[in-house]
Amino acid sequence: MTAPSDDADALPSGGRHRDELRLWLRLLTCANTIEAEIRRRLRDRFATTLPRFDMLAQLERSPDGILLGELSRRMMVSNGNVTGLVERLAQEGLIERQVSETDRRAVRVRLTRRGRQDFAAMAAAHAEWIAELVGALDAGEREALSDRLGALKASVRTGAAPKPGTAPPVGDGPDETPRPAETPAEGGPMKRQNAIAAPLAGFAPEHFLLAIEDGIATVTLNRPERKNPLTFESYAELRDTFRALRFDDAVKAVIVTGAGGNFSSGGDVFEIIEPLTRMGAHELHAFTTMTGDLVKEMRACPQPVIAAVEGICAGAGAIMAMASDLRMAGAGARVAFLFNRVGLAGCDMGACAILPRIIGQGRASELLYTGRFMSAEEGERWGFFNRLTAAGGALDAAREMAGNLAAGPTYANGVTKRMLQMEWAMGIDEAIDAEAMAQALCMKTQDFRRAFEAFAEKRQPVFGGD
Repeated sequence: MTAPSDDADALPSGGRHRDELRLWLRLLTCANTIEAEIRRRLRDRFATTLPRFDMLAQLERSPDGILLGELSRRMMVSNGNVTGLVERLAQEGLIERQVSETDRRAVRVRLTRRGRQDFAAMAAAHAEWIAELVGALDAGEREALSDRLGALKASVRTGAAPKPGTAPPVGDGPDETPRPAETPAEGGPMKRQNAIAAPLAGFAPEHFLLAIEDGIATVTLNRPERKNPLTFESYAELRDTFRALRFDDAVKAVIVTGAGGNFSSGGDVFEIIEPLTRMGAHELHAFTTMTGDLVKEMRACPQPVIAAVEGICAGAGAIMAMASDLRMAGAGARVAFLFNRVGLAGCDMGACAILPRIIGQGRASELLYTGRFMSAEEGERWGFFNRLTAAGGALDAAREMAGNLAAGPTYANGVTKRMLQMEWAMGIDEAIDAEAMAQALCMKTQDFRRAFEAFAEKRQPVFGGD
């Protein structure tokens, strides 16, 4: 997660509380920086994530195992949200599950021998890393800082005690183990918001790749061995990343693509679909709201979003392509809105509103009723794809388009994107009036002046996005 600046002068207001604001920001910056470094080291040395480490730590404290419900309580999330992570750890042989003999609905989870060995190595390294990261302080300074932070925590807790019956704050468990912030198993991505801050340069997501170069952000779904499926965690991190893009002026255009010759196969069967079958109505609605929020954020960010589609593009992957502003396809790309084929309605994540506006009501109805695949050629003919390239050429086409857009009047492009969305709900007269106001605003930009001066001087304008 990108740490906030600890510069209180950057805040909109400070007044007499500027020192307190600066202290608060430094606390956040320090904690986020240490957490990001621990995440990086776990990934680089053990090919694991902080959420996995946290779950293994909980299980290590209970050699006889933990009921799934108790594990969920300790991690402060629902049973359904931990199921996906439990499933993956079990598949890797790190944990084992056993159904209770007295209650077939209860499942006990425990570490395997390999799981204990792997966690012991991780825990030893983790302890060394923490010692290294706080090594700039001597023993006396560490003790004094711990005392002061303890007093601050007690003061905050006194002033913001939870109401009876509500969950305690993060880190208030018996062992004060902090929860990671990015997955269902440790904090609930379906409810967590605003975990990622602009600017995004230097931000390293856990669940996909992000590269920013020449004002173009490239988001790469990166689980090629499974055709880049989405998980609870990747949904949440994508949602928060696109939300942060609203405030990142350095990014002028966005490309979304997939690794390994496929865009995305949609929701992961074991990490999303299977857990969904166990959830209650409230949890299910939280999930569908979260997935819809990803589409909202893709459409709300001012940068044009370009999908580079190769191979399979199905389910939620098809939705992400649909939610993009422009779509490039390599020959052989196949798109399917598969919801009908798994017993669900086609009205998912805005499909019934957005898809007909792209390809027409009748064609959208066919795809949503049947769940069949649409070929790249058919998609171009119907207007779903803006460009059709040779196989493997979609990303190059997207980069070319993104480069052209990034070099253009990016503030005006953002206005165009906003009006394209807003005018769906307007009558013609309202739309004309709204565009008159928007265009008048753009006429006050420096880019408008630059374009006039360049025209008068018979040269190409160089836009600045202001």
